[in-house]
Amino acid sequence: MLTFLDAMTALYVLKLCRLLLIVAMVAAPVAPFAQGTGAPPTDLHRYPLPTYEEDWRALQGVDRTDVWDPVKFVPLSADGITSLSLGGEARVTYERFGNQSFGLTLPDPDGYFLQRYLLHTDLRAGSRLRVWTEFNSGLENGRIGGPRPVIDEDKLDLHQAFVDVTVGVTGPSAAVLRVGRQEIALGAGRMYALREGPNVPLSFDGVRAIAHAGPWRLDGWAARPVDNTPRVFDDGSHHSFDVWGVYGSRVITLSRQSVGLDVYYLGLARDAAQFEQGTANETRHTFGARVWHQGAWAYDAEAMFQAGRFGSGDIRAWRSVIEGSHLVADAVWLPRLGLVLDVASGDKNPADPNLQTFNALFQSGTYSGRAQLLGPSNSIRFEPTVTFAPARQVLVSAGWGLYWRQSAYDALYGIPGQVVVPSNGVTDRYEGSRPTLQIDWQLTRHLSAHVNHIYAFNGRFEEQSAHATPTMSYVSPWVTYRF
Repeated sequence: MLTFLDAMTALYVLKLCRLLLIVAMVAAPVAPFAQGTGAPPTDLHRYPLPTYEEDWRALQGVDRTDVWDPVKFVPLSADGITSLSLGGEARVTYERFGNQSFGLTLPDPDGYFLQRYLLHTDLRAGSRLRVWTEFNSGLENGRIGGPRPVIDEDKLDLHQAFVDVTVGVTGPSAAVLRVGRQEIALGAGRMYALREGPNVPLSFDGVRAIAHAGPWRLDGWAARPVDNTPRVFDDGSHHSFDVWGVYGSRVITLSRQSVGLDVYYLGLARDAAQFEQGTANETRHTFGARVWHQGAWAYDAEAMFQAGRFGSGDIRAWRSVIEGSHLVADAVWLPRLGLVLDVASGDKNPADPNLQTFNALFQSGTYSGRAQLLGPSNSIRFEPTVTFAPARQVLVSAGWGLYWRQSAYDALYGIPGQVVVPSNGVTDRYEGSRPTLQIDWQLTRHLSAHVNHIYAFNGRFEEQSAHATPTMSYVSPWVTYRF
């Protein structure tokens, strides 16, 4: 049990860290960027996601050109084999909904603010041992009804704390055993993704092994999601929710093109899972494959099949996704035109114990835009998109998504899989459409600014089922500083 003195000390340390971040944001010089994706290939200052993929050992023996270089690589031995790296993130977001949750919750006309602060340490002891630690603080201010559970507020907690042990030969293809609290992100994020949109990120307590077999990279894990609670150092494993899996990926050559190939198995067991059909224990097995290619012509296709048990019934569910895009390289602002078709199964008969509702596990929140109005379960999504670069380090993305229920006898579900609008016997499939717009501006290698706007035209299904409003809206500007 955390004592009052411990809690006050922790909050004092957190305030000090925030002060340092604010000072750094004001004092950091603007670093020029090359046209296109940010830092040029020769720049050593890259900030990947997930953040645990950072490796700042390349700064050893080179000139320190960035204000944060002194803390990004701190040699702890004469040869630099043992070293420490510090890093973090400060993000401030404003969100405002019009007719939030289809108009079924309290109105919040003034919107609210969200703050997220992350601070991590990366200790590398020799070539075989690594210790990664990351603290998180997520705060909400001004929301009518208070913070939403899980995603809005976690005052101060341990977000990640894991140990990597290299097994066998060292090098880029070394086998690594990872034990502890960690983020897990795989493939295109349709089943395991970073929870980047919400204020409170997602992590797991468990064991993960990363190995290489010829051209294949293999990931295997057994873990439990961390149950986010809003107070100080009170997050623990979700004891009625187990996940495990194996994910393999490689690159193959087809017609002189490099094509990515992913194949995987994902397992899940949780108590008291809730679908429109009811509440019961769920054991689910997902088998999937994905092929993808990046370039002027790009595509990403993925197919998933799920089997298992839900209470006394069998699970048979599926999802198929195809995305394609084309970069018009000789046009002004370099537009990339895209199209997405994403279909996931819904339950055919709520009175039948068998279940056909697809479970997207830890799906990326980008499925239906940053507002995360809907998840992919029992959904058909068809969305044309366009992205262009009107200025240096500025990207503008727009799309218009149209949505239907795959089964007229199942509900609409959110990103975590909860029922958002029940079917209530309404058989209209059309759910509505959502034009979206997002502007991303990378001001420096550390500082970025973003704006997202979504306007939703709800279909007759929501109006007839739950007396929902015919429209919704969402606007969110946010600023992120990383070091």
